[in-house]
Amino acid sequence: MITTKNYQWIHNGKRSLRHGLLSLTAAVLCSACFAASVFAQSTADIHGTVTDEKGAKVAGASVHLSSRTGFYLSTSSDSEGKFEFATLSPGEYFIEVKADGFSGFTLDEITVARADRKQVIVALKVAGISENVVVTATGTAQRDDEVSKVVFILDSAEFEQKHELLLPEALRGTPGVRVQQQGSPGALTTLRIRGQRAFDTAILLDGMRVRDAGDINGSAAALMTDLVPVAMDRVEVLRGAGSSIYGTSAVGGVVNLVTDTPTAGIHFELGAEGGGLETFRERVKLSSGWKRFGFNLGLNRLDVRRGVDGEDQYGNSAGSARVQYNVSPTLVIAGNLYGTISNARLNDSPFALPAAFAVTSGFARAVPGVTFHPDLNNPDEGRRNRLLVGSLRLLGQPNENISYSISYQRVSSHRRNYNGPRIDPRLATFYPFGDFEFFSLNKGTTDTFDGRLNIHIARSNLVTAGFEFENESLFQQSIPSFSFFNNTTDRQRTFAVFGQDQISLLGDRLQVSVAARGQFFRIRAADRPGFLNSVNGERSITGDASVAYFVRSTGTKLHAHAGNGFRAPSLYERFGGGTFQNLGFVRFGDPTLRAEQSISVDGGIEQRFAHDRVLASANYFYTRLRRVIALQSSFVVDPLGLGRFSGFVNQPGGLARGLETSLEASPARGTNLRFSYTYTNSDRSLVSRGLQPEYVIPKNVFGLLFSQRYRAFAFNFDLTRTGPYLAPVFENDFPFRSAELIFPAYTKADVFGSYERRLADRTTIVLFAGAENVFNRRYYENGFLAPEVVGRAGLSLKF
Repeated sequence: MITTKNYQWIHNGKRSLRHGLLSLTAAVLCSACFAASVFAQSTADIHGTVTDEKGAKVAGASVHLSSRTGFYLSTSSDSEGKFEFATLSPGEYFIEVKADGFSGFTLDEITVARADRKQVIVALKVAGISENVVVTATGTAQRDDEVSKVVFILDSAEFEQKHELLLPEALRGTPGVRVQQQGSPGALTTLRIRGQRAFDTAILLDGMRVRDAGDINGSAAALMTDLVPVAMDRVEVLRGAGSSIYGTSAVGGVVNLVTDTPTAGIHFELGAEGGGLETFRERVKLSSGWKRFGFNLGLNRLDVRRGVDGEDQYGNSAGSARVQYNVSPTLVIAGNLYGTISNARLNDSPFALPAAFAVTSGFARAVPGVTFHPDLNNPDEGRRNRLLVGSLRLLGQPNENISYSISYQRVSSHRRNYNGPRIDPRLATFYPFGDFEFFSLNKGTTDTFDGRLNIHIARSNLVTAGFEFENESLFQQSIPSFSFFNNTTDRQRTFAVFGQDQISLLGDRLQVSVAARGQFFRIRAADRPGFLNSVNGERSITGDASVAYFVRSTGTKLHAHAGNGFRAPSLYERFGGGTFQNLGFVRFGDPTLRAEQSISVDGGIEQRFAHDRVLASANYFYTRLRRVIALQSSFVVDPLGLGRFSGFVNQPGGLARGLETSLEASPARGTNLRFSYTYTNSDRSLVSRGLQPEYVIPKNVFGLLFSQRYRAFAFNFDLTRTGPYLAPVFENDFPFRSAELIFPAYTKADVFGSYERRLADRTTIVLFAGAENVFNRRYYENGFLAPEVVGRAGLSLKF
């Protein structure tokens, strides 16, 4: 039952959304006209030259200018290595320079006054640890030696060297990150940070949250499998709570996909490759810039025609586009599009065998054919996913002390899961009563408005204030449904205010950041009993503080971070249900659920050696889930009195603690090494059994990356050693018990080599070949057989 008050509130919400879009468009147009007509204040210029260590000019280098207040511009060096940023507002700026074959370099902060004309010389090194500008730690630009949180950066050059097909695999071996792919490419892939669950990671696109409102947990976990970093500049991984700035799901960490900014000239890239599992990939990238206008476009098509068992086909079309118009040096309008369309054939899940339940103490070992049966081929089970993300952003910097951004983003997801009656004849004995046919459809939509104001109240103090409005909806359809409440749409609106204060002291050697966020909820269901109409979700308040101290004389940085993370209840957790064989429709949801909440602490040290050729780091982390949302299998008394016999409830959560270490070195020209080791002790909390080991999280993970470039040749070796871990495997018949099995450790190593040849002044061809799982290890992830050695080769043309 929906009251007049609630209906009017939702109606007003839709009207506000339409008015908000019109207001944003009007603001963009008015600001553009105003800036173009009255921009006559005194300005400043920065121009410079990019060279190598011997003074030779470097053409085609990407040059990015950014301010702490969030404003940024991009260009590239010309044939003489020169670049220029003209008519800038007075203020303080970072300049970051990247070029193929060189380490990234960031200049010390440059201060320009009115009518200044600064000249800089950037000498790039072929050996050294890259220096980057980081934006994910605080939402504003910082040099990496100033960052008081733990951030890992995977840039486009490293991603290209690895030749990975999908984003999660490229992050394998990152300290504190656990990547799991359950079978062939296109099968369920999860990413866990610091021992947390798969849905405790927030995914961002240029700093704006991307999630699937149709996901059971309202997170981006369902989208992770298909993510491809098309036309991306870099991926930043923040480890630790980030909810004060980025909102829901930022409990374990944040993954921010930063799109490539258009630069001057026309750039075109075309690539194709093929290999084992009948894998084929084609990709194209085009970018261009003319004075104030620029765009990027990237397309990627991936096909896997024969999976691990000879079927398991997978197709994924991904695209990314960015359009940017610099109305003036103080006003930028940017639009982004990102989308994936995927189709995957899936296997039936592994199941436990009687021997798995014969262990009287501890956990049984996972032995295929003894304690579990591996995943089974299913000729007509699969999924079809579609994701589309579109955003529009206005960035302005009226003067050297103030900047602002106004953003709108829409995320639309469409997921279909299905299973037909067909059975693989070789496996008919496992289906004595036939297979269960079903079709389920989930459509999620999220509209987000975000506004931020950055003010330098002093040179050493940057204050950020912002608001966020989000409207989400979930449409569910299930066949068979066994319920009157099918084809329903549920809605939720949230409003958040947040603030942050960044303080620099002692000549920028001491960095302090404090942030807070308040999140408020309004909900509406298609199926909501009358006595719950007046109930809305309780607000969520989070805080965050971090500090870093840099000793320049020794190259030492000490840092610490403490904060809250939260995850808002999803629409499914509030109103969802499911259809099960022999049970029919079962209601799980509870609209009165409170948001999950965590508290996390981390601290560590970074040390640079040998003239910035070696960087060592160690971090301790601790996270406790103070309140979680859990699916309780049975109720003695239903908390809502709705006749539920199982469902979602709030209860205390578990904890995770551990140590992350890494060593990065560039000992010689063109040589890069990175070692990482992560120890994680993660526990989940069960009402009846207390703390128990968390599923899928190994205690030990070791990573090694070695890359070498010599003239036209490049070599990349990437190894990850994943320790033993615990995972549940269910019976395939009544009473459907769960066996907890210890899966053994495994090693996955990938190796690729490439040869680059210049065909003309602006044309280069790259030939490459290599293999994934080059040691041909046979291993299982949660009982799903992983691919053995898979070779690939291809070429790309760059213009």
